[in-house]
Amino acid sequence: MSMNNTFTIKQIASENNSFTFDLVGAIDAHANNVLDSLAQIPAGSYVLLDFKQVERVNSMGLSLLLKVFENWERQKIRIEVQHLDRMVSMLFKITGLARFIKSDGNAPETTGTTPLNLEQPHHIEAKTNKPATVISHDKLNFIASMQSGQQLTGWYLLNTYLQRRMKKAIHFEQTVDTPNADSTDLLFAKPFEASLMIKQHGFIPVMRPASEADEVVVLTRSDDTRSLAEYVNACVSTATENSFVYLLGRFLCDENEVDSSKLTFDFSGNEIKALQTLIRKKADLAFMLKKTFDGLSSFSKNSVRKLDESQTDFACHLFLVAPHLRSEAESLGEILVAMSNDGQGQQILQDIQIQGWSKPEEGEIKMLQMVYDRYRG
Repeated sequence: MSMNNTFTIKQIASENNSFTFDLVGAIDAHANNVLDSLAQIPAGSYVLLDFKQVERVNSMGLSLLLKVFENWERQKIRIEVQHLDRMVSMLFKITGLARFIKSDGNAPETTGTTPLNLEQPHHIEAKTNKPATVISHDKLNFIASMQSGQQLTGWYLLNTYLQRRMKKAIHFEQTVDTPNADSTDLLFAKPFEASLMIKQHGFIPVMRPASEADEVVVLTRSDDTRSLAEYVNACVSTATENSFVYLLGRFLCDENEVDSSKLTFDFSGNEIKALQTLIRKKADLAFMLKKTFDGLSSFSKNSVRKLDESQTDFACHLFLVAPHLRSEAESLGEILVAMSNDGQGQQILQDIQIQGWSKPEEGEIKMLQMVYDRYRG
């Protein structure tokens, strides 16, 4: 029907208000104009979308698809999708779109249409000592939830970099807990933390790491030869419950026919402690960020074995500002983007293991908020 360089839609059949289309390529922000061409479907029709030739779908692509589906539903158009690969199928279930998946029978797929019951698994209580937050009115407080422990020095350097360019005193600290909104001005947060701060406290998303998503790996010990499907009723170590890592790790287990509601979870507070819990045989599995896993020492990597990993291209960390800094959001974004163009900025980006910064699409934020509301809101 329409096309661009990365995504096309091919009409395969049309008979008695019944339409079948092949989707080909990557469904992302660039797919907008192509998907708009589907607006001409007559009311009351039936539409089957075949994903067999879809290479990937990211959060912006899901947002665009949801917009199309919502418009069709208002026109009483019946929608089914088929031949989704494992990761796209997971994304449909995570975002509540599984009702459109065509089953082998005559009715659409219903599995996964309800959210995971995140309160059901047994939790091992962990003692945490949360440091007191220092509230300062004469300087900005910058809080970062780092993607790996090797980034700490780089974040302190970024703090100095921002102080000089914003011409403001900025106090930096790292955190593993949800930050105090009243004493946080600048925030680099994990996906669900960012969603909470946006939803409940009005924080403004300014930038995201460019060309990067928070993917998850499921690990076991290197001497454990079982496949993931054999870890029924296992104990899983991971950093926190209120995280996209926890959610996505559970979906990976469920997709491997391991009922995640019957797993026991040990929330260690951070990913390195979760890994240590696994290696010390106090847990059978561990969920962690793929980026953290990739940055492990050779000794740590040799101690574990990767059972599965996500390729969702969905969620990411976000750089946010508090509502009272709304007027400075644009200039801060310009400072972050410009880091790629000067030597000092490039070195800091290398130290914090980020390629660069890009502005998050509205659809990306919408989908992340939708998932957060669905499971944690």
